[in-house]
Amino acid sequence: MINSARRHRVALGLAAAGSALALAACGADAPEPSRTDTAAVDDAGDPWEEEEAPEVDASAFNQGPVPDQAPELDSDADLPAEPGSDAPLGDRIAWEALDRVSTFASMADPGATYTCPEIEGEEGESVTCAVTFLGEEFDYTIDIHSSGILINYEWDLPEGPLVREVVEDSLRVSAETEYVLCDMDSDVERGETGGEAPFLCQSLDEETGETTEWELSISRYGAFTFYRA
Repeated sequence: MINSARRHRVALGLAAAGSALALAACGADAPEPSRTDTAAVDDAGDPWEEEEAPEVDASAFNQGPVPDQAPELDSDADLPAEPGSDAPLGDRIAWEALDRVSTFASMADPGATYTCPEIEGEEGESVTCAVTFLGEEFDYTIDIHSSGILINYEWDLPEGPLVREVVEDSLRVSAETEYVLCDMDSDVERGETGGEAPFLCQSLDEETGETTEWELSISRYGAFTFYRA
């Protein structure tokens, strides 16, 4: 009887040991990931990979380098010599008219013409002069309020030339981009002083592809101010 009991205990011990070995074997032989699982991991990609920048179509815009500053006129370098104080008053006012039209345009036209009728310089006198600039004629008027040793007068330039090259370069500086477009009917348009330009402009952000629409405000002297439409 004693021997029989020992054999039973020994048998149980072997069974327990066999179970432990079987469990160990199960842990060592874990199945490999299936092809489907591997493909799913590969498709996830590198989470740190940068997205490609969107492709921007700039073909509708005029491209040009961004100037260091907006265009402006250098009267001393770009215009004919100013008449002296002993020149006829009409000649001096005619040159002044050319200077103001050219300043408005922020450029000179070597082929420009400028004329005034004879001016007496009398109090109450009103005179209209004409400047032909880039093929367009602009009126320049003066109203004399007092005369004598000094002549006091008011001047008026109702319209001035808006030149595409100048306007678009000014927008490049303001918007800090090479790509701009103004929907002008021609390369030179008339702009009312103290008013709004008769057209809109657009600028393009070459990195994002975002476009911005701009309106153009014009001072009496032709200075431009762009603001979002």
